[in-house]
Amino acid sequence: TPRTLTVTRSGTGGGIVSSAPGGVLCGGDCSEVFADNTAVTLTATPSPGSTFAGWSGACSGSGTCTLSMTEARQVTAQFQAGSYTLSVTRSGNATGTVTASSGGVSCGDACSATYTGGSTVSLTATAGANARFAGWSGDCTGTGSCVVNMVAARHVTATFTATRHTLSIKRAGTGAGTITGKPVTLSCAATCAS
Repeated sequence: TPRTLTVTRSGTGGGIVSSAPGGVLCGGDCSEVFADNTAVTLTATPSPGSTFAGWSGACSGSGTCTLSMTEARQVTAQFQAGSYTLSVTRSGNATGTVTASSGGVSCGDACSATYTGGSTVSLTATAGANARFAGWSGDCTGTGSCVVNMVAARHVTATFTATRHTLSIKRAGTGAGTITGKPVTLSCAATCAS
C-alpha cells in the first residue's frame, strides 16, 4: 500500500527540504507517495540569511529526519530568518552622513543597525558643507549607492574629504611687497595661485 509523506515549511526564514530516495523537493513538491515500509531521509537546507530551527510532526530535532513509511506521515520544517549587523563608519577630513533607504542607519561618525537575514540594504552618502564624498570601502566600493545583501554581518566605511578651491592673487599698484599665506605657503611676485 503506498504511503503519503507531506512536508510543510514554517517560520520567518526560507529553505528547502529534500528527500532520499528522491521525490520530495519542498520549495516546490511538498508531498510524495512512497511504497510501504520505505525508509525516507529528509534534509533541510536553509536559504542564505536563514537558519534551520528544527522539525516537528513525525520528526523532531534539527538533524536529518529519517522515517519508515509504514503509514502516512506529516513533517514540518521550521526555518528562521537570521539577523545580522550592518556597521557604518565615517572617515576622512570632512563631514557627511550615511543613511539607509530602509531605515535603521542614519549616522555621522559611526553607527550600526540589525537587519533580517537575506534583506537588501541600500546606503546613501551625503557630503556636508565644503565636503565631497570620496567613496566606500569595506563591503562596498565606488562612489555610487552602496547595496549590501545581509546574509552575514557587514561593515562599510564612507570617506568624506574637504573640497579644495583655488585662491588666485594678483598684485596691483606701483609699490613692492610680498604676499604670504597659511596653511599653504604662498610667495608671490606679480601673481600666484594655490
